[in-house]
Amino acid sequence: MRKFAISIIRFLVHLALFPLELILRAIAPKHITPPIFIIGAPRSGTSLLYELMITRFHFAYISNLAHRFYLTPLAATWLGKSRIAAWRGDFTSRFGHIAGWGAPNEGGWIWRRWLKDGDWTDGHDFDEAHIPSLRALTLGLAGIMDAPFLNKNVMHSNRLHLMHKIWPDAVFIHVRRDIADNVRSIVRAERKEGGPAHDQDHWWSVRPSTTPDYIGKDDVSRATAQVMGTTQDIQRDIETVGPDRMVTIDYTGMCSDPAGTIDKIADFLSRHNVQPNGKHIIPEKFSSPASRPLDTHEEDLIIKTGKNVGAI
Repeated sequence: MRKFAISIIRFLVHLALFPLELILRAIAPKHITPPIFIIGAPRSGTSLLYELMITRFHFAYISNLAHRFYLTPLAATWLGKSRIAAWRGDFTSRFGHIAGWGAPNEGGWIWRRWLKDGDWTDGHDFDEAHIPSLRALTLGLAGIMDAPFLNKNVMHSNRLHLMHKIWPDAVFIHVRRDIADNVRSIVRAERKEGGPAHDQDHWWSVRPSTTPDYIGKDDVSRATAQVMGTTQDIQRDIETVGPDRMVTIDYTGMCSDPAGTIDKIADFLSRHNVQPNGKHIIPEKFSSPASRPLDTHEEDLIIKTGKNVGAI
């Protein structure tokens, strides 16, 4: 009953905000700076980097407020601008979700209006009639917040060709984590039944192009294929999109030296005419304890699957 009531309230708010949404779309700037997308395998540290960048610099982004009112994200952002601009995080998240109305959100409900989640795609079957709406979203948010647009969503990792088609000037930040550590984190998150729901093939989150061979496999093999396959897709596709349009960040290095990592990214962005403002303080370092191994059989599966996927 409570969920039904919330749905009705959200529908009524969307209805009331829709005229403002249309106005904000119409007056969205035609161009500001290239949009920035954080990509990588699930549980690789993308959420931490997202929060670090938004804490350190002033960016436009999809907030929890905009995500909740996903049919009118520009209107929600315009009305909640002061709260979003004032948001400061404490670097805690649960399966990628960061608490607070002004906190950054992946924006899954918003992206799914136009972009399909699922298998890797080269974008050949994408309806290009959606491009103006997608560009109006990123440009509109950038205009409202008077800052470059930044988003983190691992689902973008298997559609770089499509992202490039929509935003030819987009730049990407790829977060990589030690493969075994990344796999263990995914497996434990799945077993806790946290994060995204499994799809019909029991796949959890982004599906790289290696997935057909791992449908129906055990969770450890599937997670290993997911981590390695996502990385392979990103590396292969960026060669077509343009290697200069991506910078790669190491998760362990980010934890031990956040400032150095952010400086590296800022230098990369400056080469693409993106100069984020702001001088907010970020932590000096984050603890990165050694990943606790799974049982012996499962650790062997990581090695075996890693060799198989690496040969693809």
